[in-house]
Amino acid sequence: AGAIRHAKRQSAGAPVMLLSPQGRLLDQAVAEQLVRHDRVILVCGRYEGIDERVCRQMVDQELSIGNYVLSGGELAAMVVMDVVCRLIPGALGNNQSAREDSLASGLLKYPQYTRPRDFEQAGVPEVLLSGDHAAIRRWRRRASIVQTLLKRPELLDTAELDANDVAFLKKLQADVQTIIDRHSETL
Repeated sequence: AGAIRHAKRQSAGAPVMLLSPQGRLLDQAVAEQLVRHDRVILVCGRYEGIDERVCRQMVDQELSIGNYVLSGGELAAMVVMDVVCRLIPGALGNNQSAREDSLASGLLKYPQYTRPRDFEQAGVPEVLLSGDHAAIRRWRRRASIVQTLLKRPELLDTAELDANDVAFLKKLQADVQTIIDRHSETL
């Protein structure tokens, strides 16, 4: 309790966040809310956590980094700091980077390709080598949608999708239905 009081005196008005598996799940939206504060006080319990009376009287919100239990909140605090700090303008060197990262628009990031052009008989998609920036943007957006659909489909419920994205998903749905129909005939 003394440490929290001291931190509150040093950072008047800063929200006090207790790292806890019982808290609100940290996601990009929470990080964007936290970055709006000049300071945030992160409280880390150890093993059994923090006395409930301290929580009720001094903690503004509990925050979780996932549905599992750590031995203490220190690693969770580091995760929160990293997620939030990269949203501070200038932290990444290019302010556009944080906006284009995985989950920034609710979708997973498109696949990344580096050198060499061919790696163990697998090449880079030709569109990425074309120099056609509009086609590259379109490919990346569609690849993000496919990555999300295959790996984290629940994210599509809240992702920022426009009419082109919905049309693309409908085409995928139709293509998958055609494949299912073809294979159902042979069963």
